[in-house]
Amino acid sequence: MGPSERIAMDQIEVDLHLHTNYSDGALSPAELVQLCFERGLRTIAITDHDTTFGLPEAQIHACKLGMKLINGIELGTQYMEDEVHILGYGVDFQDSRLQEKLSTLREGRLSRGRKIVEKLSAIGIKITWEQVETIANGASVGRPHVAMALVQLGYSVNIKEAFTNYLNVDAPGFVPREMTTPVEAVKILKENGSIPVLAHPLLSNTKSGRKSIENLDDLLPQICEAGLEGIEVFYGDYNSSQISYISQIAEKYSLIKCGGSDYHNSENPDDPHPGDVGPPKHSLDQLCLAISRAS
Repeated sequence: MGPSERIAMDQIEVDLHLHTNYSDGALSPAELVQLCFERGLRTIAITDHDTTFGLPEAQIHACKLGMKLINGIELGTQYMEDEVHILGYGVDFQDSRLQEKLSTLREGRLSRGRKIVEKLSAIGIKITWEQVETIANGASVGRPHVAMALVQLGYSVNIKEAFTNYLNVDAPGFVPREMTTPVEAVKILKENGSIPVLAHPLLSNTKSGRKSIENLDDLLPQICEAGLEGIEVFYGDYNSSQISYISQIAEKYSLIKCGGSDYHNSENPDDPHPGDVGPPKHSLDQLCLAISRAS
């Protein structure tokens, strides 16, 4: 990707979309914070799927390094045929109401994971739920853990191939997950006092199964009315045309232009790393101001 399509790496000090091994990332919170520091980042957000359990460890390590860590989360939702992810920033992870709702969401992930393993077993794939649980190691189980098992077992070369051949929509192991709606997710985050942001609305070529939100025009007015405050503009492998298109949406709805690598350490070829992409400083300032006002 050329310099016109991304902020130059030496200018990037912010990454607002990162995952640890408490969800579907490969690194511990401390390892991830250390990697971000070594790659020149000074403000980051950890946004694990449906869990905040990695945040205390990350905060401790970030403090030791003099970094700013924004407490984050990523909630999976469903709107019509689209899987829609809503990020939350400035999360109060000690909120018992939030934790109860997150527990319910994680149960849905477990149920889906077991059904996926059953479908794969039925077509002759020698995979067990115990193998997936071992890989997850107590984390919030998701399809990436099944993909990791498929790679370990030799059925796929990498996680992206595992998704393409077995786990994406129309693949033999796909199982839909019962999820909340984007509007409800925005409300959950607003009730928590955190800042809701629409994640990766457009197609990503490097991210497994990351498609464009087909019904985006219908969805945006609804989630903005519910309290959406930002949208991911600077994301993963987005090119200049995609960035420009989402920037126009952000300006139309007065949304903060957020962004980040969505780093998992998945070992997929061309997957962005921390510091490869991120929002400009004025976007971070807007987000921090919003968090301050909400707290």
